[in-house]
Amino acid sequence: MRLPGLDRIYVINVRSFEDRRRHVTAELARFGLEAEFILEWDAVDLTPDLEAHWFASSGQLTANQRSCALKHVTALQRIVGRGECAALVLEDDVVLAPEFREGVEAALAEAPQHASPHVLFIGCGGNFYTPRSQRKPGQHLYPASRGRFADSYIIGADTARRRLDWIAVNRIALPIDNQFEVIDRALGISMLWFEEPVVEQGSKNGMFKTSLEAAPARPIQRLKFAWEKLRRKYLYQVWR
Repeated sequence: MRLPGLDRIYVINVRSFEDRRRHVTAELARFGLEAEFILEWDAVDLTPDLEAHWFASSGQLTANQRSCALKHVTALQRIVGRGECAALVLEDDVVLAPEFREGVEAALAEAPQHASPHVLFIGCGGNFYTPRSQRKPGQHLYPASRGRFADSYIIGADTARRRLDWIAVNRIALPIDNQFEVIDRALGISMLWFEEPVVEQGSKNGMFKTSLEAAPARPIQRLKFAWEKLRRKYLYQVWR
């Protein structure tokens, strides 16, 4: 089963992360959905020639960060190669809200109201939310000055091609979340936040241990995420 208007779902996954693959498969199965996994370019697959082709010499990325970046690049390449109008890219630690299906459908329905090129962020990222004072009844997508994390975004072939063309010239120097933000700003790609978000990132809410960066123990990460969610989603909204 597919969501209307969505060509495909891609999941970024490391071949040895079988627990995460089972997790995200089960998450999608709750909504009768399946995904295509991006299994290429694990850290063990990287070679000096490959890294020289894709990454700037000034970058300080770990092997896992480079691997993650190339997996996202592969997703973009497949979207472009297939000419997909709207594809959802997920990382393998996503936690889908009960309203996930309705959220994706609402985002896709509203997207044509916004000028292209654009990318739709349907997750909460680092617990970032559009101020309630700026929201309007019946509106779900809001232009933002920054991206949310790359755990859950909807993108089409034209926007994906623009990102790839930029990378071909400039190469990747930052973690892919941050690099996409730099690219989108440089190219005038609108970053649209979905409210209310329908995805959380398991490596941020303490469900999984992150493999990309230093982080506190999972119980502490869980408490940190809950506090940030309370502070940014609810307390900040009192005066924003």
